[in-house]
Amino acid sequence: MGNRKRLNANQDIFLLILGIAWANLIFFHQENWKMDPWKVGIIGLGIYFCIKWLGARREVLKDSRMRAGSIFFGLLFAAMVVVGEKIHAGDWEFQMFSAGDIVWLIVYFGTGMLLFLTLSTFFFDGRMRNLMERTGKDEKGGTCRKGNWLLYSIVFMLFWTPVLFIYYPGIVPEDATVSIAMVLGDLPWDNHFPVFYSLLAGGSVWLGRALGNPNLGVLLYSLLQLVSMAFLLGYFLEWMQRRIHRFCTYFALAFFCTIPVFGNYAIVMWKDPWYSGLLLLLGMFLYDKAVLDREAFLKRKNLVLYGVLGVLISLMRNNGIYIMILISVVLVYMYRKRVKRVALTCAVTILCICTITGPVYKGVFSAENEFVESIGIPLQQMVRVVIKDGNMTKEDKEFLNHLMPMEKYQEYYNPFLVDPVKWAPEFHTDYLNAHKAAFFQTWFSLLKSNFGIYVEQYLMGTYGFWHIGGDTPYEFVKTQIAANDWWLYQIAPFESYFNYAMQEKMSGKYDFMASGLLVWIALYDVLLCWVKRKSRYILPLLIMVGNWLTLMIATPTAFGLRYIFIMMLGVPLLVFYPLLLPPSEEEATSRKKHISM
Repeated sequence: MGNRKRLNANQDIFLLILGIAWANLIFFHQENWKMDPWKVGIIGLGIYFCIKWLGARREVLKDSRMRAGSIFFGLLFAAMVVVGEKIHAGDWEFQMFSAGDIVWLIVYFGTGMLLFLTLSTFFFDGRMRNLMERTGKDEKGGTCRKGNWLLYSIVFMLFWTPVLFIYYPGIVPEDATVSIAMVLGDLPWDNHFPVFYSLLAGGSVWLGRALGNPNLGVLLYSLLQLVSMAFLLGYFLEWMQRRIHRFCTYFALAFFCTIPVFGNYAIVMWKDPWYSGLLLLLGMFLYDKAVLDREAFLKRKNLVLYGVLGVLISLMRNNGIYIMILISVVLVYMYRKRVKRVALTCAVTILCICTITGPVYKGVFSAENEFVESIGIPLQQMVRVVIKDGNMTKEDKEFLNHLMPMEKYQEYYNPFLVDPVKWAPEFHTDYLNAHKAAFFQTWFSLLKSNFGIYVEQYLMGTYGFWHIGGDTPYEFVKTQIAANDWWLYQIAPFESYFNYAMQEKMSGKYDFMASGLLVWIALYDVLLCWVKRKSRYILPLLIMVGNWLTLMIATPTAFGLRYIFIMMLGVPLLVFYPLLLPPSEEEATSRKKHISM
């Protein structure tokens, strides 16, 4: 017995040393991390406890999917960290790889595997599920408790209204001024700024001006968005409370109330809050009607509701249609044995979206989608070839010179943002629109001889949407009313009446959350669904993943939390999603044993 205790003690000391050494390696490799003894020690202890936790659950590795999932996650995690360290937001160069990177790939491969296995066993541990799951819950979620919904909504309004008072009558970024100008007739219509949303934003200002005060229109918009988002998130919390422990709901309540960015996004004149809110509604709807109760989705009212939500999402933001196409494909596959109703609904939904944004917008508003808006990544890749003096044929140079004089590319190029190039005075948008086929031919021609440059630009151009902590607060929050010709301005009550610089004080209180971190939480949830053989539970997550994929294909910028705001709204769902997955028979049996004990 004594020898066994000494053996266990020696093993613990070895694992503790391993954990601390592991933590030191991670902190040493991260250039922006200081080797604070407290932080290194805490991470080292965390690694030690993770290893101990898994050591007592070795049987988990007998599952082939768990092994495959952890290896896949570990490989992606290692690639993300090591490749991400080659890019710096303030530096336009992509650092070269070295032989030493193999060591770091091994370190982070192990770290990724350890994270995945620890979290996966933690969420499905019998004691954990007993603690966090809602007792006596209805398998189908039960019916909405309107009292709780109203209570949560009122709480949100109470916490967000002071933000409206600080920025009274609201916040109007530069993008919104274009929407307003189109409605007021100062600019031609352009569906790059979605017509449907522009009618809401610009229509509010038009109504305020008709009533004698355009600022009244800004206030009307602020109140409309604040109240609607409060009710939407109030419903989200009530929906959560019917499915998992109330403390998870309280976490969500605190998250939405105590982080100032949600009060800002409740009033800012951006399409992203409403768009993301509609995506969240669709996710909850699909979880209830297609995942928990597969028959429910086939009911006529639910098919109609799905179509309506799909159309609204796609009218609010142009990349919505691609998300709906992805979801439609998955739904048709899920219901392949009874495909007619589902396929017809999906087809009609996509057709309605295309009809409204195509012939209707063109006929009524003379508005079309700008081609340049959908080619941000390939355009940036071609520009980087010019900047890096890559291999180009005579025809390639002629086409690029027609788009913009070759000597001007260096002046406007930014690897993390395409806007300076595409909005440059010398950039010939008309020529691009008239030679779309030539654009793709040139892009493919340059790809064959500049593959490395293309990869560098792609990784830099999407950096913030795949690297944890790698992005910057670009397009994070806006706090002002942009310069305009309609006498829209902030009254700033604290500054005007109390001589207190509240807006300046508030500007330092917005806490930034990295977009890439949210993406990785979603990736973990998707992979966990597959590992646990609950693949149909991936469907609601595909809404967030689909939005992310549209950014990875055609994002205009490498950063921008607002473009991925659906994941910010969905943080409580992403964090607790493993609790929504039903346990396997073995896990359920283990849980019963814990209950009986």
